[in-house]
Amino acid sequence: MKLLLVFMLSISFLYSKELKSITLEEAIQIALENNKRNKVSKLALEVANAQYNQALSANYPTINAMLVGIRKDESPIYQQRGSFTLSSELTKTLALANTLKESNAVVRQAQQTAIANTPASAFPAGSISADLDTTSYGRDTVKGSINLQYPVYTGGKISAIIEQAKLNKQIAFNAMKREEESVVFDTKKYFYGYVLTNELHKIAKDSYERMQFISDLTKKFYESGESLTVKKTDYLSVQVTVTLIESIVSKLEANKNLVKSALINSMGLSWDSDVNISYTSRLVPPNYTLAKLVEKAYSSNKDINEIDIALKITREQIKEKKAGHYPTLAFMGEVSRTYNSYEYGFLNEDQRNRWNIGFAANLPLFDGFKTTSEVEEKIAEKKKMYLIKDMLKDAVAMQVKNELTNALIGFKQIKTLKKAKKLAKDSRELNIRAYQIEAVEPKDVVQAQYIEAYVKADYLKYVHDYLISLAKIDKLVGKELK
Repeated sequence: MKLLLVFMLSISFLYSKELKSITLEEAIQIALENNKRNKVSKLALEVANAQYNQALSANYPTINAMLVGIRKDESPIYQQRGSFTLSSELTKTLALANTLKESNAVVRQAQQTAIANTPASAFPAGSISADLDTTSYGRDTVKGSINLQYPVYTGGKISAIIEQAKLNKQIAFNAMKREEESVVFDTKKYFYGYVLTNELHKIAKDSYERMQFISDLTKKFYESGESLTVKKTDYLSVQVTVTLIESIVSKLEANKNLVKSALINSMGLSWDSDVNISYTSRLVPPNYTLAKLVEKAYSSNKDINEIDIALKITREQIKEKKAGHYPTLAFMGEVSRTYNSYEYGFLNEDQRNRWNIGFAANLPLFDGFKTTSEVEEKIAEKKKMYLIKDMLKDAVAMQVKNELTNALIGFKQIKTLKKAKKLAKDSRELNIRAYQIEAVEPKDVVQAQYIEAYVKADYLKYVHDYLISLAKIDKLVGKELK
């Protein structure tokens, strides 16, 4: 429902000529939805999530299919050179084999009988040529295979890497929340800044109109000659004051437009958008103690949270480096089928379908103390981060203390100046009435105008600073306090 509201408000700001008055809460919701820095931090979280999923893939085996086709310039030839030594028994056997060439059966029988009756030792040892030039396999080969690899044991390295990726997700999420807090704080800062400059502009404009009335009245007294107390110097002094106030009005008008532009930018709206600001607030004193705020900051501050996550990552990095001392074991297998254009040779029918399974083990014996040094490095980094965390906690506590002190002092000033505003207003009205009957001098009525404007401006400044201090406390604590 919130997203729908934000979307409708954004569309109305972008495409409608009628400006809708927005409250601080609506401005914050629109900023959280549209601010580009916030969108970038959300994309960073998506990147971290994708990296975590990549790390998880190490838990699963890798299976790859491969198809390779090769055509050679010519069929490879298998060459063999040398001779085979023939024993006497083999020579006798070959002699018997040669008798089979005889076509005459009687002669063949006589030869076989004679050879059979001759002792093998009577036949001399011989030799036969072993020179061969034959095709080993054809020019064209196509091989398809499926390979599997699975890490069985890595000494804890894979689990450490996965845990680091998981913690990096937390870092990205923490950074996104911190960016949201920055967007909320910036929106509050520009919103309160616009309220301040707008109210100051109204005060200056009202003072300008009243001073014009006083200027006209002084001119009338001076030119008519009816007054014995109003001189030309009084009239000139009033005119100078009117001119200075007119200059202040123009400057505050420009400041108001600049702050509104900053607010529009923080809300993520286009540069040519415009908004009307609606602000009502009942100021109440902070009702929480410093100790409670510091305790909440220690548990919720995004910078401290990031250090805590970084410490966990360092612990996993130590485990990852220590894995270098342990052996690794992986299982692997392959199934393949090969086609070759030559029917025989090395890649004959019996050799086309193959499979194998096995394992690979790696045992680190000595690496020049590299792994030990890497572990010591990460341990030293961990100690350094603990010190940084302590320093950061002290800094956050000090900032919370300062802002709470500013808020408490500011609230006291607001109550005091609220009473002073009424007194200054009464004084200004009384001086104007007195001046109309020439009961007071011109400088007195001008001074009354100055004092009222100053008290009102000072009151607004303390209200602004009080609200900014509360906004800073919210950011430091990491959550909005009521």
